[in-house]
Amino acid sequence: MAACLLLPLLSLQAQPAEALRQLLRADGLAHASIGVSVKRVADGRVICEHAPVLSLRPASVLKILPALLALEKRGERFTYRTTLSYTGEIRDGVLDGQLLVAAGGDPALESAYFPRRSFLQRAVEAIREAGITHLRAAPAVVGADDPVFIPGSWPWEDLSNHYGATYHPFNYRDNSYALTLQAGAPGAPAEIVALFPAGINLAFDNRVITDPAGRNEVWIYGGPSASPLLLRGSVTGDPRRYTVKGAMHDPARAFIGELIDRLEHAGVTVDAPPSPRDAPLPATGAHVLLTEESPPLSEIIYHANKRSVNLFAEALGALVDPARFDRAAKERLSASGIDTSGVTLADASGLSPANVAPASFFTDLLRWAYPRASRAFWNSLPQGATDAPLAIYSDHPALGKRLHAKTGSMTGVRALAGYLLTPRDGLLAFTILINNYTCTPRQLQEHVRDFLAALP
Repeated sequence: MAACLLLPLLSLQAQPAEALRQLLRADGLAHASIGVSVKRVADGRVICEHAPVLSLRPASVLKILPALLALEKRGERFTYRTTLSYTGEIRDGVLDGQLLVAAGGDPALESAYFPRRSFLQRAVEAIREAGITHLRAAPAVVGADDPVFIPGSWPWEDLSNHYGATYHPFNYRDNSYALTLQAGAPGAPAEIVALFPAGINLAFDNRVITDPAGRNEVWIYGGPSASPLLLRGSVTGDPRRYTVKGAMHDPARAFIGELIDRLEHAGVTVDAPPSPRDAPLPATGAHVLLTEESPPLSEIIYHANKRSVNLFAEALGALVDPARFDRAAKERLSASGIDTSGVTLADASGLSPANVAPASFFTDLLRWAYPRASRAFWNSLPQGATDAPLAIYSDHPALGKRLHAKTGSMTGVRALAGYLLTPRDGLLAFTILINNYTCTPRQLQEHVRDFLAALP
């Protein structure tokens, strides 16, 4: 009788181990490097694991690290501030001085993720309300010329595409621009017909062709100082016009160009063209017209994780430490008892293929975070049956909204780390890192989904 009573219990205990064996044997994973770590949040009990200390590329799963540490250091209500001021005097509508915008590090100025906020519009209104109708000097940004950190390990094909936008002391429109191409006759070059914003100054070597049998896919190649930038790829003609987004490497200058354009449309004339360099900070005598406060840190982190915005994640890393995020992060976690010996951090966003970490690192980080992190972190994690990044993972009835996790992907990499609420073991923290798979990304996601569904 006792043996019969034990059989269901033994079957339940073996279930995660069998699910893990099925994942490791799945098609397309024979040549893959796989790290799995699943632990119960309450007491750290290992539910199942495979090569948990093997250092693997995590891709955007890394974003949970700067999010947690920035919240801990700054708090969810932290905001950036950007000021608009002027030097000199206003006489009969003429500013005998200069308009200055002081860079405050805000990554969300004119951001597509915060469409109800417009620093540009408020700046124009503030200038007009001050009675200024004529500028003898062009406006300038103060502090935008500080050195910008660009990880040397970021791939060439990423640097000038929108997701490779670097974090600057002054950021604008997510540091990206939109380039519109129009298809020609089959086999003919596509024509560049629009560039937004108009204030951006770029040259292109356009190699994009019209291929109705291909697909709409255009890549931008070149470093931050490259000119012209190389365009390669194809457009199909359906739709007739196709827009690709690129990384803006001089957002301050583009902002000033658009500000001047808006001022002139509002009846404010400007004598001088924009300077290629930013202005010096005046020691005294600046009159503040406007102070723009960013969305709170909680909202920036929300988009950094939900929408996997690299620019926002790099901004979070700079909040943790503007010079050495890698060192500061490892020191903080090591002091909390989390093993960082297998961790290499080349950036804060996960874009660099030089980033590596063990699955156990992220699982332990999530366990450490659960009782400490504010609600803002939990809300930033994509939720099953709600958010698109988890659509395939969470369409199993055993998962659904019980899954909260951050995804990560790059060529040859799929990663997932987060929390899963289970009937038997309560809340689990888990990490699955898979490098160098040979099946399709969808097939891999289905393998991981089936593994997760078997954990309850």
